[in-house]
Amino acid sequence: MRSSRASLLASLFCLSSLVSPSAHAAPPAKATKAQKAPEPPPLPPAQARLWIVAPTMTGPWTMRIDNEGTVPLRVPADPRLLRFEIEVEGEKKPTSCELPKSLRPSSFPESRALLLGPGQSYVEPFDPRLFCFGKAAAALRPGVTLHARFGWDPPKKGTKKPPEPPFAAESTEREPTLTPAPELLAPAIVLGESPPPPPPAANANANGAKPSDGKPAAPAPVVDERAGRLEISADAFRDVAAPNGVSLTVTAKNAGLRPIFVALRPWMFSFRIDGPYGHTKSCLGDPPRGLPPDAFRTLKPGASTSFTILLHEVCPRGTFPRPGLYRVTTTLNAGETTQGAEAYTAEVSTQSPTLLRLASAPDPFFAAPPKALPPPPPQPADTSSSPAPDAPPSPEAPSSPAPAGE
Repeated sequence: MRSSRASLLASLFCLSSLVSPSAHAAPPAKATKAQKAPEPPPLPPAQARLWIVAPTMTGPWTMRIDNEGTVPLRVPADPRLLRFEIEVEGEKKPTSCELPKSLRPSSFPESRALLLGPGQSYVEPFDPRLFCFGKAAAALRPGVTLHARFGWDPPKKGTKKPPEPPFAAESTEREPTLTPAPELLAPAIVLGESPPPPPPAANANANGAKPSDGKPAAPAPVVDERAGRLEISADAFRDVAAPNGVSLTVTAKNAGLRPIFVALRPWMFSFRIDGPYGHTKSCLGDPPRGLPPDAFRTLKPGASTSFTILLHEVCPRGTFPRPGLYRVTTTLNAGETTQGAEAYTAEVSTQSPTLLRLASAPDPFFAAPPKALPPPPPQPADTSSSPAPDAPPSPEAPSSPAPAGE
């Protein structure tokens, strides 16, 4: 029995020795994943440069986009895409100026697409009060710092996604070699002083001295500074959706120190409308009608009366043809008289026009398609009098008509 058990163990030992060692080896390691190809280097930015030229507080200003690279660029030739931030000394938060959504393009304005070759420029004048409207207009004063942006908000910082259209400047190549720019930034500028008032007349002389012709000057007329007098004022700013909704509230006030006897009616007001691209219209009031005595009233010092007038009812058709900024100057012709009383008569106008911003109208915002200006002539070899590197080159005046809002 012991011999048979020994022979069985010997047989098993022999069988185990015949098994291949590879059967007991560890399984081979799995193949590693292929390494990712390195990302290509980022493309250089589009060589488009934005300038804002602001010679006065109230405009007109000029926007200019230069293609400073060697690749043609596609830009939206539309100043409505401008936005401003104005830093006022002593104020923590800057004043923001931009158009409302009803006037600002929400996508790329295809009708204003402009292709700028290397060295070419796009130049467009505009009125800054179209953007700095209402309370924001008070920030347009000397000494403030102006930051201008053009286009759409760029992607948030830290995002790895490539920028998506619309773009303020992009290459026209099939395989782009430039990174498109959603937004262009202009160098910061400081608004300067407004131009001084014109000098007085050459022969004005209030002291009775002899003028240059040797004759004594006429004495200055005596002015009754306490006399009753009418002053009229209207809305400083009006945002209107469409031409049929244009209305103004006009106030006539006795700004003197004595009462006046006067008749005031809405049809005594007339309006001068100055709109985009030199558009001008007059909305005339009615001539005197011969009002009865009970139509007159005594207006005490400081007293006033107001009228709300629908301009689309008193102005001819086509007074507001296109969206943009309009200046409305209001004039009161108080010419009614009556028997048995000395009525006050005068023709007075508002000291400053109403700035009316119209969101929609039958005609488009622009009157003509945009044009690219040719590159400036080469500079002379002598660079001693060359402009500073941060100053824009002096472009020729654009041949297009006056801009919207002018």
